[in-house]
Amino acid sequence: MNQKFFNLPMERQDLIRSSAMIEFGDGSFKKTSADAIAKRAGVSKGLLFHYFKDKRELYLYLFQHAIDACMETFLSSFRYFEERDFFLALEKGQEIKMNMVRRMPGLFRFVMRAYYERDSVLTPKLRKKLDDVLAQSTDQFLSRMDLHKFKDGVDPKAVVRLLMLAAEGMLAETGACTAEEIDKLFQEYKKYADMLRQFLYKEEYL
Repeated sequence: MNQKFFNLPMERQDLIRSSAMIEFGDGSFKKTSADAIAKRAGVSKGLLFHYFKDKRELYLYLFQHAIDACMETFLSSFRYFEERDFFLALEKGQEIKMNMVRRMPGLFRFVMRAYYERDSVLTPKLRKKLDDVLAQSTDQFLSRMDLHKFKDGVDPKAVVRLLMLAAEGMLAETGACTAEEIDKLFQEYKKYADMLRQFLYKEEYL
């Protein structure tokens, strides 16, 4: 990878990254063209490959960048995270994720497609890194929550996974990128989370 990419203004870097994530998120690795990425980013294909040796190098860089950006955002947010109610805290966490989507359109859809699709060129090491990030962030989150509010027999980790899959599925299904689309999804997510809270919390905490 050409280090000159990092000499570009941050806004330009973000535009190239977001453009590539949106294109890769809309199709498989094999079917996504460098021409489409370059056109969306407003650069020539030649310049794109001046920064990245080939499409595969760009793809792997994007995945690594996405994981690092997610982890950095969540860890920095945890430092100021005082909410201890499981569902209210998850709601705040989801809001943080949605703000990331606003800043980096296509990020989560790209990561999900890259992780699950057959055409993905991800290495087992990169897949494991994403799994480790998800496990670490879930454990950190649960360690700070008041889990006694749940009814007996409820597995909070399973509830986290259920809501995470629901939120990611909504993003993948709609391809939401604009602030208006994201806000609409967030309101729908809150409705589903509240339904779960009504079923899973002890009556005295409703």
